[in-house]
Amino acid sequence: MSFIDAAIPGIIGLVLLIWPQSMFVGAQVNPDARKIRLLRGAGALLLFVAAVYLVVRLTAV
Repeated sequence: MSFIDAAIPGIIGLVLLIWPQSMFVGAQVNPDARKIRLLRGAGALLLFVAAVYLVVRLTAV
């Protein structure tokens, strides 16, 4: 395992947190406020998971 394992969910989480409408680019679906809020929550969760994994990885080394 490498630090890439923490970077992947971290980057995806950051994109979801900053620009959740990116998940609907090219789709015929119009996102409502509930879907946007849900995607931002998922982005925050992914950032949290990446941060926890990074801390665990750095302390185990």
